[in-house]
Amino acid sequence: MNNMKGEINQKNINKTVLVTGGAGFIGSNTVRLLCDRGYKVIVFDNLSTGYRHFVDNRAQFIKGDLRNSKEINKALKEVDYVFHFAATSIIKLSLEDPVGCYTNNIIGAINLLEGMRKNKVQHLVNSSSAAVYGESKKGLIGEDSVKKPLQPYGSSKLAIEAILSSYYYAYGINSSSLRYFNVFGPFDEQQPVTRAVPNWIKAILENEPILLYWKGNQLRDYIFVEDVALAHLAVMKLKGFNYFNIGSGKGILMIDLLESIFKAIGKKTEIVDLGERPGDPMHLVADTSKINDTVGWTVKFSLHEGLNKTIDYYRSKFNNK
Repeated sequence: MNNMKGEINQKNINKTVLVTGGAGFIGSNTVRLLCDRGYKVIVFDNLSTGYRHFVDNRAQFIKGDLRNSKEINKALKEVDYVFHFAATSIIKLSLEDPVGCYTNNIIGAINLLEGMRKNKVQHLVNSSSAAVYGESKKGLIGEDSVKKPLQPYGSSKLAIEAILSSYYYAYGINSSSLRYFNVFGPFDEQQPVTRAVPNWIKAILENEPILLYWKGNQLRDYIFVEDVALAHLAVMKLKGFNYFNIGSGKGILMIDLLESIFKAIGKKTEIVDLGERPGDPMHLVADTSKINDTVGWTVKFSLHEGLNKTIDYYRSKFNNK
């Protein structure tokens, strides 16, 4: 599969999907896929970390904040499905301001669910995280592995899943939480930049040093953003309270990932080791058999394909400076 586009399903044309955080990295990629598939899309975003120009021009845009219950309640009128991406997602910021992280993530999710309950919206796909697991033993991490979040961000995501469970059993709101492992791809313009792939690509293109933690010995599971977007559509109509890992199912050492990026770009720059980093598990690789068995979702893009697409995106930005 070379792109996210597919045949427009006529059944989708009259269905409306509200996407919170749809001006951000994963959200904007998913909005484009929804539009390609014929859905009517409403993006709800306060633009605190997203970008208005990332929103597909086929989608309706509402500037609003989930902490304002009136704004989200109004936006949910005549909506069929909700994709929830809006959150404080930078681990460093959650460590610096845990109260802000919990307020934004948990109160925002509750306001969204209350709006759904009042407007009788019955289907939610929630953006969760592998950060709910914390440190793990060697081997693949299954959905029912022990959960010991290492930072406020991870614990906020785990708390939201518990809230989703209660809203299903108490009010019948169906939800599927997707626990992302390491997502990368175009339109990742996080500020401040903390994710390794965009950070390293930009540094190499600009002949700047690479900042590396733990000597690159962390084992990670990297998945291309278009595969993540496809996972959302795969589970959007499921009933019940569900949770799935979203990853490639393959681990790669960070130092090996860096070497792959060097090779794809065709040059190397200096590496600066920054030592240890708090809240950083050493081993995080997904078992994705549950979502595969449930809806047939599997990864379509190899790491090599994804890196090339991502490098092309940042190279075009670099060349247009």
